[in-house]
Amino acid sequence: MAQGCKHRLPLVIRNVRIVNEGTITEGALLIDAAGRIAQVSTGTLSLDPKRRYSLIDGKGQYLLPGVIDTHVHFRDPGFTHKGDIASESRAAVAGGVTSFCDMPNTNPQTTTMEALRAKQASAAGRAHANYAFYLGATSDNLDEIRHCDANIVPAIKLFMGSSTGGMQLTSEELVAAVFRESPLLIATHCETDSMIAEQLVAARLAFPQGIPFSEHAHIRSTASCVKSIQLAQRLAQTYSARLHVLHLSAAEELALFTDPKLRAEGKITCETCPHYLYFSDEDYDLLQWQIKCNPAIKGTGDRAALIEALKNGIIRTIGTDHAPHLVSEKLKDYEHSPSGIPSIQYSLLLMLNLAEREKIPFTQIVELMSHAPARLFGIEERGYIREGYFADLVFIAACEPRPLNSRGAESKCEWSPYDGMRTNYFVRRTLVNGKAAYCYVHGVQEPAGQPLSFNANRRDGKFV
Repeated sequence: MAQGCKHRLPLVIRNVRIVNEGTITEGALLIDAAGRIAQVSTGTLSLDPKRRYSLIDGKGQYLLPGVIDTHVHFRDPGFTHKGDIASESRAAVAGGVTSFCDMPNTNPQTTTMEALRAKQASAAGRAHANYAFYLGATSDNLDEIRHCDANIVPAIKLFMGSSTGGMQLTSEELVAAVFRESPLLIATHCETDSMIAEQLVAARLAFPQGIPFSEHAHIRSTASCVKSIQLAQRLAQTYSARLHVLHLSAAEELALFTDPKLRAEGKITCETCPHYLYFSDEDYDLLQWQIKCNPAIKGTGDRAALIEALKNGIIRTIGTDHAPHLVSEKLKDYEHSPSGIPSIQYSLLLMLNLAEREKIPFTQIVELMSHAPARLFGIEERGYIREGYFADLVFIAACEPRPLNSRGAESKCEWSPYDGMRTNYFVRRTLVNGKAAYCYVHGVQEPAGQPLSFNANRRDGKFV
């Protein structure tokens, strides 16, 4: 039951353009007092004349299912000076993100069900969006993976290359064991540490006075990603495992996902992030530490290929890889500046702007950011505007071009590489479980997030 539902009136939403399941339709919704969608109508809602209702008139606005961001690093517990569940979920709902799945490289790491349940308990009453937490793979937690609770764990996170948190598995034998034993989808960070180490040594020799940030794409190269993805795909096919490769960054990586048989089977899929669609290696000289992330942002041709892959369905989901660090941490020399970009508050607006510029239907953005994550991860009763589903909704309004402003960011780190970038849309309102989570006029409201639940029998299903 939604929090506080006994004190709430049913809610009528009218005069909205509903963007859902491939169509944009003028319509209306009725949200019941428990925070679920009771009616979806393209005509007149069936209302009880004896009852009182709350009303939202969304004239001129788009109504979308709330974004499900299945790739965030909220830094809680252990690194809460950078961000925490409360602060980063505030940023989420301000950007139309109503559900998130948080990564395991915290302190302590989320590598046992005990640690995962502790994280879930910590989110209760603090999370402004709905929440779930990955179980991370390590060299010695196969038993935890085998017996994880599939009702609350979205996936197993496998770091096949090093990033923040030091959880990488570099032994092929250990990686293979995860693919063999996992009862759930495996979400991978694919880079090859040995290749990165070689390039880093070469860069130190070439730049004895300090490595420029523009070398990041050469140090963490496309070849490093491709080699790791090829291994992940081979192991997934060997053990009939579900595989979702995170944050694709290059055209050569995309080529590994175009095989018609692979796509028809639907068990090996991929994601990209807004920063790979907006930036390129030409931006390093200006933005430097602001766009240092892993995998690295690559060339203009890679960016163009990723945008094309959104149109043709090769890329199945958009995640932010939201990874806050303080400016004081980032503002260091190349080798000591941590990788990570905060973006969850702006991701939906960025994707809508990209859609308008590249002539991608808004319905495709909803597919990438709401429908597909729900299907791929088996999230129950969310990700769509359907009767009986939870009312996780975002109202989007068009506007004259206006700059994104990190001074208004809810994230604890208070900066963004998108600062000053112009948008033609803004988030007017966000509902989480039928309850006001954010309003453009009044800001972020009280926490309304609930734990996500998952279809426990999704291991052998394919993603279509």
